[in-house]
Amino acid sequence: MARKSKEKIVLENVELKPQVIGYTFKKKNNLGRVILIFIAFALVVYYINDISVFFNNLLGRETASTISGQNKDDDEPEKKPTENPDDPQNETQYYIFNSELEIDFEGLKLNNFKLISNVLSFDVTNNSSSIINLSDKKIFLETYTENKTLLERLKVDFNSINGSGKVTINVDIKNAFYYLMFVEKSINDYPNFDLGSAAANLTCRKGIDTIVYSFNNNSLLKISHNVSNNNVNAADYQNKLNEMQTKVNNYNSMPGFTAIISSSAIGYTANVTIDLEKAKLNSIQEPYYYAYEEHPKVVNFEMETYGFTCD
Repeated sequence: MARKSKEKIVLENVELKPQVIGYTFKKKNNLGRVILIFIAFALVVYYINDISVFFNNLLGRETASTISGQNKDDDEPEKKPTENPDDPQNETQYYIFNSELEIDFEGLKLNNFKLISNVLSFDVTNNSSSIINLSDKKIFLETYTENKTLLERLKVDFNSINGSGKVTINVDIKNAFYYLMFVEKSINDYPNFDLGSAAANLTCRKGIDTIVYSFNNNSLLKISHNVSNNNVNAADYQNKLNEMQTKVNNYNSMPGFTAIISSSAIGYTANVTIDLEKAKLNSIQEPYYYAYEEHPKVVNFEMETYGFTCD
């Protein structure tokens, strides 16, 4: 019987090698890409108006005012619109003077403007059923050249107008003008004025009126008003004489007032002296009479805007 031979098995010391048996694909995370797309989309939406303006300008097309007028940023200061002379809502309105001009001011309608012999007249109508009282407001008529250079500033007293009432106001004008406007001011807007000494007089003159204001330590104490009218041939001379006589009689019945009048064939002269500490001015309507202890800057500024020359 044949003998079986032994087979020797040799183990080879070889490192095991990985074997590729197939491939699988793992999707990458797209969150960052989505965020970038979202941000880009948001920017396009936010700046869509600017993009539209850019491409319209590039193509020579006109951009709608609703797009081109929008602010880019709510935090950016709002740009003030340019004054439009034809916009009645503009408080600093420049109105071109003509006979057809109509102005809505403080609830009143101003119209029928006329300029005759350097006197500007206009009607003031209260179309409401209630009284409109502007007595406490300091309102000025300003006139301008065609290039909007200020010519004159004139104080206008609207006072109190009854419901459905109408008054006519006359203002002396020195210079021809193109634009006019009505503005309200406060005493803080008035320029400073120095009398030069503690006790001093301020004398204001216009036409037949000479008014002397006496101050002490910048406080108004006394008023002396002289009226001298020698224009006996004027159509309204007799009316003015009668009005002055009535005023003198009325003033002499009031505390703090002393008034006299004398007339002749060549005219009349009247003088009214007021001790402001004793007088009660709220019972009369005299725009040139100022209250006790009024400051000289108020008297000087307002009297000059009434057309007086003061020194």
